[in-house]
Amino acid sequence: MTTEQIRQQQAAGFRNLRFAPDLEEAYRRTRSALIRQRARPVSVAGLFLFLIYAVMDALTLPPDLAQVTVSIRLAVTCPVIASVVWLAYRASPSDRLFERIYTLAYLVGGLSVVAIIAAARQVAFPLPYEGMILMLMFGYFAMGLPFFSASMVSLVLIVGYLLTELWSGMSGSDIATNLFFLTTANLIGMVGAWTSEYRHRAHFLDRKLLDHMHQAARDESRRKTELITAASHDLRQPLNVIDITLDSLSPSKDGPAAHPATQQLRDMIRHLRRLLGTVFDSARLNEGMVQAVIRPTTLAPVFRDLNDLLADSLGNNKIEVRIDHPGSDLQVMADPSLLSRILQNLIFNAVQHSGGTAVTLSAKAMGSHVLLEVADNGIGLPSGLVDNLFSPYVRGAGPSEYPGLGLGLTIVQEFVALMRGECGAESRSGGGSVFWVRLPAAVTTTHEPGPDSRILSGCEHQAG
Repeated sequence: MTTEQIRQQQAAGFRNLRFAPDLEEAYRRTRSALIRQRARPVSVAGLFLFLIYAVMDALTLPPDLAQVTVSIRLAVTCPVIASVVWLAYRASPSDRLFERIYTLAYLVGGLSVVAIIAAARQVAFPLPYEGMILMLMFGYFAMGLPFFSASMVSLVLIVGYLLTELWSGMSGSDIATNLFFLTTANLIGMVGAWTSEYRHRAHFLDRKLLDHMHQAARDESRRKTELITAASHDLRQPLNVIDITLDSLSPSKDGPAAHPATQQLRDMIRHLRRLLGTVFDSARLNEGMVQAVIRPTTLAPVFRDLNDLLADSLGNNKIEVRIDHPGSDLQVMADPSLLSRILQNLIFNAVQHSGGTAVTLSAKAMGSHVLLEVADNGIGLPSGLVDNLFSPYVRGAGPSEYPGLGLGLTIVQEFVALMRGECGAESRSGGGSVFWVRLPAAVTTTHEPGPDSRILSGCEHQAG
């Protein structure tokens, strides 16, 4: 069964309550399973009703007739229904076979009503025929049998009733009257059964089409995940080779200074690493590949790793980055890896766009939260950008000669949200700007190790 087959069937219609062979087989399997589920409460209700009818027969009918009718209900009808209840909860028979047994139970129940009417006619007791109407309605609506099955069995029951009345010698006018009401009830049941099955078949096609669309979306997401994982690794490999090559070409520590072109190439590689990191972070977030493992996290190892990373990644940027280590004794509820990525993005954002000479990372306790701030002494935030800084592809003017994507702060906001925190930015009165992140403070004093990667691809990368 394919999406195209389902769409073709929807376009062609199914007024005759039949699908193309492949779809019809799948539909009947589904229908049989649903009928088995429906049979459990319906059969219990039917068994209960026939037991009540047996009691009413014993109380209201003449003793000789009651003995016959009660025997039919208790010896034939009730055991058949009880067997259906028992089979409905067993693994065998198969759903398809159970549907046939269920239909047979409807036939037996209807014929038992015909037999009771015949017994009443034999002793000239005026038992009404309304029991046949109730049986027809029960088969069509309560039992929920397929249209063709319910219609054929109901026709057999009406013919059986007609033969019974002819055998009992009922006048033609009385038979015609009873038959009119039975036929009317049967037509109502047939219309209801056809409408119900048509609607059920339409829902079946819609559900199958939706399942195919969900599966296609899952497959596409899986392919994207595999592509992102492979690209994250493969695109960094050439950069690693270039880095190693530059190290081998660089002069010794005591030798002459590195050639300006070599240093510029190093800076470009650092920028490209950060750019790739931003792209892959954004892709992972869009694909749901980033999961926050929140735990009590001490800031000290995060700050220490940041300090080592910045010493290697800032290149020729003439800007001083200070880390307020006294505040690193605080603990927050965070994912260490995501927290490190957040602070990297904020620091590199300040380095590239603030236009200042110094950037400071600090942390302080604020009640039940910890406030982390990345402040600079640059030109501040343009008033028109403050409300949109964390939106995708929004970039402020800055001295950086390397263009970015405008996704770094968007990634910060989404990472912070994953850790149930808040973030924002504002200009400082004395000049410059401050970007802040507020996270819940940890209630434990357990010392946590440094950040480890919690991004599903497992690929490490630098900030973008």
